[in-house]
Amino acid sequence: MIGGVRATETSVVQAERFAETPWSVVLAAGATSTPRADAALAELCRIYWPPIYAHLRRRGYEMQDAQDLTQTFFQHLLENQTLRRAAREKGRFRSFLVGALKLCLAQEYRRTHALKRGGRVDFISLDEFESEEIHHQHLAPSLGADELLEARWAGVLLDRVIATVRAEFLGEGKAETFDVLAPFLGGAKGEVSYAEAAASLGLSVAAVRMMIHRMRRQFATAVRREIMRTVSAPHEVDDELRRLRAAFARVRERQAA
Repeated sequence: MIGGVRATETSVVQAERFAETPWSVVLAAGATSTPRADAALAELCRIYWPPIYAHLRRRGYEMQDAQDLTQTFFQHLLENQTLRRAAREKGRFRSFLVGALKLCLAQEYRRTHALKRGGRVDFISLDEFESEEIHHQHLAPSLGADELLEARWAGVLLDRVIATVRAEFLGEGKAETFDVLAPFLGGAKGEVSYAEAAASLGLSVAAVRMMIHRMRRQFATAVRREIMRTVSAPHEVDDELRRLRAAFARVRERQAA
């Protein structure tokens, strides 16, 4: 439903709210690493490692090698003061990661070394890798390496946003409402009709339509907040939204071909 987020909803991208996002903390650390910046970077790494793994797999690395290199890369990122290379002109966290990955791969190639299973690092679990490999097998045949990275980045962001909205509904004791209305987030006609959803919740169709409208606005706000975690300035949010919409559109076009 990223494509349904409206650019006019700008209240959540005010500078004072943006200033405390994890990526802005990382950028603000500049040449000196701080515990707060290190924690923010570690959080972002743990959230957004799947696109890096997807990128490596599409570049031709075998599953185990890609897993090892992903572990190695993020460990290097956290240990080697990579924050010193972060700069606002590098923009999005994704761009920063890709640039750092290229440097890491060059270093690993020269050293002819990759972290092996049973080593000292377990930054990402094997179960998580196995789950990500399913995504790779599904998307890889139709997408190039850069397209696959964009698609998985968008997918991870979307998963996090859905989890955020669901948690908000759970906090209000409305888990069933979320489960019934979630299929309508995409905006397209689904398998469940408004009438069926209304009957399931014991509400009128008009009430369900209003709830879906509010849920979509809630989702749109959550999308923008999540994007703010990975860009360096508020004005980049709308551009990132366009890129994510384009990534989903390419996936749909390739899968339909």
